[in-house]
Amino acid sequence: MITKDSFSILISKFSLVYQIVLALLIALLVFGIIGYAVLAPTLSGYMSDIKDLEIGRAVKDYLTSIFGGVDLDDGINQGGMTAEYQNLVSTIKEVAVVTRNHLGAIWGGIIAVILILVMFSVYFNMCIYTVTDTLHTFMSSDGEYGFTSNFIANVGKSIKFSLAHVGLNIACLILIVGFSLGLGLLVGAWNNFIGTTFGYFVAILLFAIRRSLFAGWMPAYVVSDMTVKESLVANFKVAGKYFRDMLGVYFVFYLAEILLAVAVGAFTLGFGIFIVVGVAKVLGQAYDTVTYYHYCGKKYYRDSQHVVDPTKKYKDAVK
Repeated sequence: MITKDSFSILISKFSLVYQIVLALLIALLVFGIIGYAVLAPTLSGYMSDIKDLEIGRAVKDYLTSIFGGVDLDDGINQGGMTAEYQNLVSTIKEVAVVTRNHLGAIWGGIIAVILILVMFSVYFNMCIYTVTDTLHTFMSSDGEYGFTSNFIANVGKSIKFSLAHVGLNIACLILIVGFSLGLGLLVGAWNNFIGTTFGYFVAILLFAIRRSLFAGWMPAYVVSDMTVKESLVANFKVAGKYFRDMLGVYFVFYLAEILLAVAVGAFTLGFGIFIVVGVAKVLGQAYDTVTYYHYCGKKYYRDSQHVVDPTKKYKDAVK
């Protein structure tokens, strides 16, 4: 019932998909400009020095010497190394020297990228909060709430939650990537393909576990108007009741999202990926919110004609 109703709500509020896609495109543009404005002056000297080394030419000459053949009389020195190979090694050493000379700028660039990614994540989580609140308005009263007006009205509340949520996600991401990569490399020592596949599925499983453990956090914060801490505690109660069901759903959900994004992206020059992400985000929040409504025993609209009572069968909506 929960999964079916989530799809019904997605269809009823499909306009949210376009809102998320637009918000994502605007964010990429804005943060891309900010990133360029910060990184361009910071790394301009380093990039200029690297360009002078003509790394591409050295690599090209070396590859040509391998696949195009070499003159055995003139192309190999007494040490058994070709001139192209020696040139490539020399270029790599020069890159190391240049990198060492610009180490401060490079670390500054890395820190800037991390900060920009964190700001982007906080902003996008605020958009997801807006989606959840809009879904809650529809589910509780069949009401309409504009995305932009909702976003502006709830900036204070959404940014507070987003900061906590992003912090948790970063910690989980580090653990998930480290664990799945480690297992993948361990199995990969026996067989590369199996190791890569195994690491990929372990990562999906871990992301599904993470989502299932914290799926009720944002709905509790939005629907029950709790504090960040109170909603986190309520979230674990939801997970304790629905974790097994949510784990199976989210494992299939993440697997389907990745496969669909790759397939659609290949036929739409990449733009279709944004639509897939938009649908996935709205559907995921609908599923989390419906699950929380079931946990609370709250009635909700699955569409404009039907109200769902979690303890009973569907009833016609009362207008």
